[in-house]
Amino acid sequence: MGNCFSSSDPLSSLSSLVARPGGPPEVQLSAETIRQGLAKVAASLNSTKQHVPIIAVGGAVNTLLLGTRESTGDVDFFYRTKTKHEDVTQVIEAAKTAAKSLNLEENWLNNHTALFIQEGAIQQLYNEGVQQNDVVFTAPGLIVYAAPWRYALSTKLDRLSKAGARPYDMSDAVGYLVQLIQKRGTSVKKSELKAWAQEFKFTVPTDKLLDTLGAEYKKKTGKDGVVNG
Repeated sequence: MGNCFSSSDPLSSLSSLVARPGGPPEVQLSAETIRQGLAKVAASLNSTKQHVPIIAVGGAVNTLLLGTRESTGDVDFFYRTKTKHEDVTQVIEAAKTAAKSLNLEENWLNNHTALFIQEGAIQQLYNEGVQQNDVVFTAPGLIVYAAPWRYALSTKLDRLSKAGARPYDMSDAVGYLVQLIQKRGTSVKKSELKAWAQEFKFTVPTDKLLDTLGAEYKKKTGKDGVVNG
C-alpha cells in the first residue's frame, strides 16, 4: 500500500472517505492522545533509521500547537507529493500499529486532505510549511509542521462559504489569521484572500464573509486584520 489513497481511485469514493454526513460521530482525540500516537509513529520510523517531515492541517494544529481546541477527530496530513511514496507508506503503517496499541480508530492519522490539494500546489505548500517552521510535533523519526497559515485560513474560508460550516470554523479562521499576521507583520488585503482561494481552487470568499472575519479578528486583537485593497 502506498499513500492512503491512490491517484487512480474515483473522486467520489475518495470523497466518501473524508466526509460521511450520515456516519457515526468521530471519536475525539485529546492533545495527549495525539502526542502518544505520534510518538509511537516516530519510534517506528526511527527504528528503521527514517526521519519523515509531514504537514498537518486542521484540528491537530489547533489542539497541539495553538491550544484553541481541547480535541480533534483525527490528524490530517499531507506530504510533498500526491503519488505513491515509501515515506507515506511507512507513516500510515506505523499509524495503524499505533492505533492497535492505543485503541484508536485505524485512520486516526491520515492523508485524506491531500485529495483537496491540487497536484501542482502540493509541493509548494509542503515547502512553505517546512520553511514556516511552526512545529506541531517532533521526535526522532518524525517531524510534523503546521500547514502554511495562508492555506489553513483559505480552507476555513472555503468551508465558511458553503452550507454545513461548523460552529468553530470562524474561530479557527481568526486563529489562523492571527498566526499569519504575526508571521508577515502586516494585515491582509481582501484581494489577497480572494487570490489565494483561486490559487487553491476554493470558493472565493464574499466581501461580507471577509468583513465578518475582519470584525472577529478586531474583536480578538483590537487591530485591523483584513483591509480593503
